[in-house]
Amino acid sequence: MRRRAWLLLATAGAVLACPEWAGPGLGGPRLSIVPVFTVVSVGSGFLLLDDLDVVRVVVRSSSQTRAPVVVADTTVAVDAGGNATLTVPVVVASAETYQIDVQGIRLRDGAVLYTGSDTVTLRPGSPKAVDSVPVAYVGPCGLSAGCRVTVAPQDTTVAPAGSFVMRINVDSAGTLVAGVPVALTNFNPELILLGPSGAVTALVNPVGGAARVAAEIHGAADTLRLTVAPLTAPASVLITPGYATLTTLSPGNTVQLVAAVKDIAGNALSPSLATWTSGDPTVAAVSTSGLVTAVGRGSAIVVAGAGPGVADSLAIAVGDPTVAPGNVIALALSGGRNFGVGKLGQPVAIDIVVDLKAVTAGLLGSYDARFSWNSAALRYDSIQPGSLVPLAVIPDTAGGGILRFSATDALGKGGSPALARLWFTATGVGTSNHALSLPTLATVVPLIDLTQGLVVAPGNITIVP
Repeated sequence: MRRRAWLLLATAGAVLACPEWAGPGLGGPRLSIVPVFTVVSVGSGFLLLDDLDVVRVVVRSSSQTRAPVVVADTTVAVDAGGNATLTVPVVVASAETYQIDVQGIRLRDGAVLYTGSDTVTLRPGSPKAVDSVPVAYVGPCGLSAGCRVTVAPQDTTVAPAGSFVMRINVDSAGTLVAGVPVALTNFNPELILLGPSGAVTALVNPVGGAARVAAEIHGAADTLRLTVAPLTAPASVLITPGYATLTTLSPGNTVQLVAAVKDIAGNALSPSLATWTSGDPTVAAVSTSGLVTAVGRGSAIVVAGAGPGVADSLAIAVGDPTVAPGNVIALALSGGRNFGVGKLGQPVAIDIVVDLKAVTAGLLGSYDARFSWNSAALRYDSIQPGSLVPLAVIPDTAGGGILRFSATDALGKGGSPALARLWFTATGVGTSNHALSLPTLATVVPLIDLTQGLVVAPGNITIVP
């Protein structure tokens, strides 16, 4: 049996069995049985046949002078492409009539899903044209079974070259039914590619538009609705600067953020396409133009989004200098950003920085630090001292994702001293999940504990292939 995509039927999932006169070849005449699984539309549809495993074919010959004789009774496996082949040698001495019975079978439970039968008469020396054997679907969710098919997710917007796998469910009165053939038809091949497993891929199209995929079983159908974004749609957003530290007092209580919005080709789009939101407006409020104003002590994540899955974020850390000794703001930055991206196998540098703009007590003189991270994504390599020296490192737990280090300075450092630079190698795809803590943080003279007002800004690094 051969699959023939060019032979079309009006009903999705129909099957034909076609006996063909093969002529007097090696071993005598042969009768070829050819069931054909077809789809509704040429070039844009697929019939999901994951329930059909083997086809049983029974061929009987009969004449007026004898009872029917079984010429062949065998099963043929159906491969992943829905293809199978069976050729039955026959002896034709005079006009002979053959009864052909076909069954499509699912092996896991022996269920017969397709049945059909017909007769064909062959005469020696007179090739027979192809004769069709109609085969009906008799498996679960037949024409009058009352089943329904549903597809999801609905109303999805897909970026150019983006893809997803549609979910296809068949149920009867709310109970899922497995192994039902479903015909998929792509009504917009100019916008999307449709794979035989239900994978939908958006094509790069200058204008985009609405696309539809029909899913059909015997007696029921559903349509997947989606929108392909135009090529000029926002595909990426990058906020500058990559982090900000503020105080509750002016000046220094505002910062203007800028969102660079680009399409999939890297062309700059209008920054006005970005929508600004603050994760904690009681700490930092953000305007529609990206102006951030400090409200209270703490940290908040500010996001600029330009569409589903198209966004960038940064951390805003706010200190309050009105209550002594004020607030030290600590950050772990990669490339000057709270949230960075690294590539697998490449070095990754993380800078540990403190900002003293909201501290009134004095200069930083000593600290102890603890830095932890996802050891499956990052491997610790080395550490470089920052502004305070000497640097003492306790790397005995670095292999497990924890590093401790400390330093002191007799004179103290003001402003925003860099405590250390940590070097890693990206060893696994995922997020760093790093965390910074400073259990000791003190001024030089007089000695004042600064940990009581410490604000640590969140951050993360995503490792990509």
